[in-house]
Amino acid sequence: MSELKIFVPDVNQVYSEIKSLSDFDFIDYAFSFKRRRIILFMKTQKVFNVDDLIYRFNQSDKFVSDFVRFLFVPQTELFRDAELWNYLNEKIFPKLLLKKDVNIHIPCCTGGEEVYSLMFFLGLFQSSGVTITVSYPLSENENFIKNRKFNQQDLKKCVKNIELLNNVLNPEDVFIGQTNQMRINHFYRGNVNFKKEKIMNQQYISEFDLVLFRNRLIYFNEDLQSTVLPKINASIKKGGYLILGEKEILGQMSGKFKKITSKLSVYKKRIF
Repeated sequence: MSELKIFVPDVNQVYSEIKSLSDFDFIDYAFSFKRRRIILFMKTQKVFNVDDLIYRFNQSDKFVSDFVRFLFVPQTELFRDAELWNYLNEKIFPKLLLKKDVNIHIPCCTGGEEVYSLMFFLGLFQSSGVTITVSYPLSENENFIKNRKFNQQDLKKCVKNIELLNNVLNPEDVFIGQTNQMRINHFYRGNVNFKKEKIMNQQYISEFDLVLFRNRLIYFNEDLQSTVLPKINASIKKGGYLILGEKEILGQMSGKFKKITSKLSVYKKRIF
């Protein structure tokens, strides 16, 4: 397939059609992200122009769902940014787990890599007082995450991360099971609650000790960031922690948090 030519009116037309055919409105996602995902999806589906793409949307609900699912980019690796996981394991989790009850939130979760990375490390402490709330945008996400199995390709993606973890010797410490049906070998004793929820609609107030919200803001435009960040801020208890992606910033909420390490995007909510 030759390079697809997708212009501003094409992008607007595609997302207008998606809004009319589903309950998802991506108007406040970054334009470059929306355009890039259209092109990648069309290449994957062997669709050669926008008119054909829209025609197929109107012929198949599943095709619409496939496109929407494609837009919610999952984390691609377990233990992504190993230095962060080492820091959390050595500096943050020991302090948090001194509390009787700890509440952690992973918003906008689609693939489960963050969930299982977190469960693996929390399992090292064998604390039963932790509750992880996993919010997800699509109905099928919950079942996929709960029953997530990993294959050799998944292992290949994360093997370099595993090599950089301070307390893990080799992939056999992480995975159990047959080659393409592997599960994470964790000893997590807490609870995991699942909730179907759009992040812009969440209404949590001072509920979480830690929010793990990495590599999501980069897909939002400024308007959506200005809606989402105050909600994230409101959901975190004073003295709680917010973890963002390497290239993400707090913007208007920067005065509410203190960055506690220069190398990583780990923030602590100010008490006053």
